[in-house]
Amino acid sequence: METLRALTRSDLPACTALAVGRGWPPEEAKWAFLLRVGRGFGLFDGDRLVGTTIATRFGDSHTAVSMVLVAESHGGRGLGRRVVEHALADAGTPEASLYATSFGKPLYEKLGFRSVERVAGHFGVLDVPPSGVSRPVVDRAGLVARDAAVFGADRSAMWAELFGFAERVVVSEGGFAAGWRNDGRLVVGPVVADSVEAAKALVADVADGGPARVDVTDPELAAWLSAHGMPARFEVDRMVRGPQGGDRRQLFAPVMQALG
Repeated sequence: METLRALTRSDLPACTALAVGRGWPPEEAKWAFLLRVGRGFGLFDGDRLVGTTIATRFGDSHTAVSMVLVAESHGGRGLGRRVVEHALADAGTPEASLYATSFGKPLYEKLGFRSVERVAGHFGVLDVPPSGVSRPVVDRAGLVARDAAVFGADRSAMWAELFGFAERVVVSEGGFAAGWRNDGRLVVGPVVADSVEAAKALVADVADGGPARVDVTDPELAAWLSAHGMPARFEVDRMVRGPQGGDRRQLFAPVMQALG
């Protein structure tokens, strides 16, 4: 029987090795960030890490589940279900969410998750000049409060880390956005805006002419990205268990799929 325990910073090399072994990019900075803002759990066969997940709790209401991986050699044993169930029980929030591939979706449906929307990952170099509408954030408390209203949960603990982790965080009259570096590519997220035009302007300012990624659900924003050098490369389901709070009509891109 594999041993389950909490992951620590010292497990980071094993996490990235497990990811690479399953065909994922290593994403060391992302793993390290998630282990700071969330609680990771690992399944070990002796000293070898063979399964992971990270549960990031937002206040008392919402948990984002991510980084669900099982070593290929240990597939078919129910390890994914075991580690996710443990993480959800440990978090104990009424709402939980995650992003699922078609491969993982059946497991999450068995755990009570339902699909609420499709999300497309757009990659490339945006061939639109900066809009110039944004400025560096000054009122951090105000930004965090708006994020909570849109997301439906208090994510202040995550933002306390994200302000330092992100390469840039900007605001405009219509919303705010951030960009963080992941294995040489800038991930644009979150993008919160009161209109799709405001969202486009923020993305144009943050993406800034280099390789970038934006995960979106809005069809108009998706079409704009595709028409300007950032086509969609894959789609996943955003899945929710329990009630769904907030006003996600204003959330045009998540921080990352690992955090909703």
